[in-house]
Formats: sequence, C-alpha cells, structure tokens
Amino acid sequence: MFENGSGLSLIHSSGIGASDVTIGSLVNHLLLTYFVHYFSVCFIRGRGDKFNHAASIPMFVIEVDEQQRFEKILALAVDLGCQAFVVTEETIDSFVEAYLPVHDAAEQRFVPKRLIMMLEANSKVFPRIPEMLVIEELPEVLILLPVENDRIDLYTVDIYDGDPIIIVTRLLDVINCTMGLSSFDDSKVHVFPDKFRNMNKRRLRLGTVPYLPNVYVEDVPLGDGNARYILPSKPNVSAQISGTELWLVALFCEIANCTTEVLIESEWGDVFENGTKFGLIGAPAKRQVDIVLGGLYTWFRSHKFLAFSAVHSRSGCTCLVAKPRLVANWRTPFQSFTGSLWCAVLFAFLIGTFALFVVSRSRQRILALDRSTRLSASDSVLLMIGFFMEQTVPMPHELAASCLLFGTLMFAGFMIGSSYNGGLASTMIVPQYEKAIDNVHDLAVTRTTWVGVTVSWIYSIVYADQPDLLTLLQTFREWDEEMINQHAFDRDVAIIVERMEYGHFAHPRFDLEAMRGRRMLKDDVYWESVVGMCTKTWPGRERFDRMVLDLKAYGILAYWELIGAIKYLGLTSQQTIRYSRDGSGGDEFMPLGLANITGALLILGAGLSLATVMFFAELLWHKLARLVRRRLLLGGYGTRT
Repeated sequence: MFENGSGLSLIHSSGIGASDVTIGSLVNHLLLTYFVHYFSVCFIRGRGDKFNHAASIPMFVIEVDEQQRFEKILALAVDLGCQAFVVTEETIDSFVEAYLPVHDAAEQRFVPKRLIMMLEANSKVFPRIPEMLVIEELPEVLILLPVENDRIDLYTVDIYDGDPIIIVTRLLDVINCTMGLSSFDDSKVHVFPDKFRNMNKRRLRLGTVPYLPNVYVEDVPLGDGNARYILPSKPNVSAQISGTELWLVALFCEIANCTTEVLIESEWGDVFENGTKFGLIGAPAKRQVDIVLGGLYTWFRSHKFLAFSAVHSRSGCTCLVAKPRLVANWRTPFQSFTGSLWCAVLFAFLIGTFALFVVSRSRQRILALDRSTRLSASDSVLLMIGFFMEQTVPMPHELAASCLLFGTLMFAGFMIGSSYNGGLASTMIVPQYEKAIDNVHDLAVTRTTWVGVTVSWIYSIVYADQPDLLTLLQTFREWDEEMINQHAFDRDVAIIVERMEYGHFAHPRFDLEAMRGRRMLKDDVYWESVVGMCTKTWPGRERFDRMVLDLKAYGILAYWELIGAIKYLGLTSQQTIRYSRDGSGGDEFMPLGLANITGALLILGAGLSLATVMFFAELLWHKLARLVRRRLLLGGYGTRT
C-alpha cells in the first residue's frame, strides 16, 4: 500500500550514512529478534529523520507532518495489523499523544505491544520520559540513546506505585559502536523484560458492582484489606475484595505484586454510539479503570468499545416461577375430560335426546299406539343419562330404526362412560395440578412479568428476532432487591436467577419461604460466556488471560464457585433452587380420602337443593292453578244465576 505525501507505505531501504550504520543495524537486529512474531510493525519518522530500516519483516512506514492526519493514518495502520512501534525523537510526542485515542477507536485489540524509541544524542525527550504516563499502557519500551559517537545506551522503564505512578528509566546495556554488534549479547540481556513478573506494587484499577456470589467488597481497618478504594474514596479504610470473580484479580495481584484499586459502581451501565458512557461498563471506556468484573457477558454492543478477557465461566439466564397449585377437590368430577371433550359429550347428549324424542313420536304414529307410549322431553333426557351411566333402559324393537338408534346410543354411552370412569380413577388417585409455566415459551405466551436487578439481563436478546424473545423484551422489568422481595409471593411474577457453570445459582435475596414456593424453568432464556471487560490497551490482559485459563484447566474455578455460592448465598437457597422441580406435579400416588369425593358430594347437595326448590315451586304452581280454576268456575256459576 502506498500513499503519496505524508502517507503510509511498505518499504525497505538501504544505503544509509556511515554514522547511522550502527544504530540502523541494531534496530534491524532487534526487529528480526524480538518483532518477527508480530503481524506488522509501524516505523514512525519525521521529515528530517535520517533513520531508516532494512529488516525483512512487514512494516508500515508513517511520516508525520500534521497531528490530525497522523492520527488517521496511525489508526488505519493499527486496524490493518500494526502491533508494535518504532519511533524517532522527532515523532515521539506525536505518537504519545495519539496512542490512546487511536487504539480506543481501533477494531484491533492485540496485546502486548512493544515500542522502540530511537533517540538522538543530547536528547530532549529522554529527561521527559518519566512524565509520559501513557507508558503505563505500553510498558514494554526499549530506549536507544546514542552517547557521543562511539556508544549507544539501551534503557528500559520500571513503573512503581505513586501518585498515580512513578516511571524510572533503567540502563540495560551499553553497546560500543566501534565493536559493532559483537559487543551486544542479547542472550544475557533481556531488552524487553517481563513487566508483569513484578509490578512493583503499582496499581491495577478494578471496577465492579455488588453482585453475589461473583462480587463482594467490604470495609476493613486500614492496612488489613487486599485493595484500596478509588471511587468512592475512603482514605481511612481498606477494601477486602472477594467473590468468584474478584478472587481472580486478588490472585493476579498476589502473583504479579500489584496493588488493587477498586471502583464500586451502583449499576452495570452501557456505552452508546454517541459517546455516552456510564456505569460499570462505561468505566473502562472512560479509562477510569483497567478491567471491570461482575457478571459481564460477551455483549456485541460492548465489544466495539472495550476488549474482553478470556472466558472464565458459562452462565445461563433462567427464572424462578410459581409452583403449580393442586386443583380444588370439588373440580375432581370435571377433570376426567378436557373442556373441548366436555363440549363434544354435551353435543352428543343433545343430539341423542332429540333423536329419542323424534323416533318415539314417529313410532307411536306408525304403530298407532296409545299416546302414553311416546317419550316426553324429560323421558328422553333420562334415557340418555341412563345410556351414559351404563344403566339398563327400555329399548323398543318393533322398528329397525329404533333398534339401530338404541344400539348406537348404547355403544356410544358405553364408550363415553368407560372413558369417564378411567379418567376419574386416574384423577382421583394422582394429584392434579393447575397448568403452570414450564419453559421459556410458556413464559412468553402467558406474558408473565420477569424481573431482574439490572436491565443488562436483556442485553443478550436485544438483537433477537425470535417471537418469544421479542415478547420477553416487552415483559421484562428492572426491580431492585427490595421490590423483588415485596413481590416474591406474587404468582404472576418470574424472578431471574443465573445458572452458573458448575451447578450453582446466583439470585437476588428474597424470602426463603417464597423461594420454596417457586421452581426453575426447564430451559434457559439464553446462555452466555462470562468475561472481564478492559481497556483495549491494558497490557496485563495477556498475563491475566493465561492465569484464567490455567485456573480453569486445574478445576480451581469450580471450587471457587462452590465456596462463593455457599459463603455468600447459603447452602439452603442453593438446594432449594436445585431441587425446586422435584416433587411438584409428578406422578406420585395418594390414598383416597373424603376430599376426593368432595365434588360428588357438592353435586349431590346441589341436586338435592335444586330438587327441593323445584318441588316447592311445583307445589306452589299447582296450588295457584287450582285456585285460578276454582275462581273461574265460581265466576261462571254466578253469571248463569
């Protein structure tokens, strides 16, 4: 790629002056020894620089003229794969100014990066190096400082804890130019020493949010904790950080000899396209912290602005819903058939009653029988009840149509009665439960409100297009733990819990009795990978990721999850959730009791009550009818007289 003017190019040059041969050869040697594993290297120079390179590695050469244009070209080079840098004295200030904004806007997030500073004799930059705080983000620095004409000093930087940090240059080696590269033995001198083997107590800025069992932070007497507060500032106390995720940072600082500074946020927050940053996720985007932990997932919307650590856990989002209640005993006689089947039985009953009524009248006319032989409407109803109850009923057989009709009704009644008896037997001995929410589809179809302590629970399904997930986006509500506890007994509310990788659960604190009245869904709304989010330039990410993967491989993270869940949430709640689906709505049998015939007794009572009412109504009706007839007779007799 070539770009005229102050552009970007891939070039290889030679033919440099004799005074530059030594430093040029040294840079080429360093590039071929310590930079060959990089995809490409950026060589940044000014118009007046005579330094160049001749190493056979992929390299972008950027010439600096105007700062804004330089930042655009550097950003392009970084996104094209530039992972290390060589800068001259003339360009070091421009590079330092552009390094953080360029990488914040870049898509590439490679770490660790390396930097070679090619300074001049009597350098004006070298005394200002301790003031360049960007070195904290780029600690693998090698400084080449020519001294007179016969010597080149090689320096690195050491970073110590300070306000905020202290940067000190340290001499690594001295190269005699008259002896060439033979005076430089890189097998004895580590020109890029590991800056995370010993961080000299310098800061590691951690952001988090209260979330058990992943995160727990408490105040302890000054000097007794394993961290210090930066926001909110608490100068008179120390912080004790623990929890399944914060133990990662505590162990990292114990290994690397760093000091944890903790920032406590009240919400998870977000970063938006317009640059708005707030909450926990916004903290590294604003460079208030190096890394944030606290139940964070691999959200697409956050990846554009931040870098993700190695995955340290798998999380499933599920819900605790109300357990189904036993069906009331008085409904037992009606549980044998479904609603649609009851409608079909009623329809068959009415058709059969009508057919009996019509056939009996036709039979009376055809056979010229007495009117008393035909069936009334009530007789037809009672006959149909007899068929359905599998009782003996009179079946006239003079006509073939009668035989066919009665035979059909007898068979239909037998089948319906037998089916009802079988269903009744099962419903009486096996407890019957109300229809309950069992899975995510049921949760969406019933439009049950599902609640969590943060809106970040729906970040993973914001871009979903499945109908059920679109419905769940509408029915989600963000409630704090106090409000969740107030509504914990509500049957129309589902409470979000996190199904952790090794079988434990993170849940909001609410009444244990309310928890016993709930059970988990059979499936998860979604599952995600749990990560830490950090700045795109945090140099400790590679070492941190390596530690995380080692802990995961050795099973230590599984042990931490067990300890954290029991310590901060309690074993009782874990067992309650784990076994919440056992013994609820199963096929357990129970002996019959008086409660099982409550429905039959209610029907008997209702029938007797209705019969009594009808009996007195009929008595009253006939009495009134006799009085009316008597008055009519007396009135007619008086008129004739």
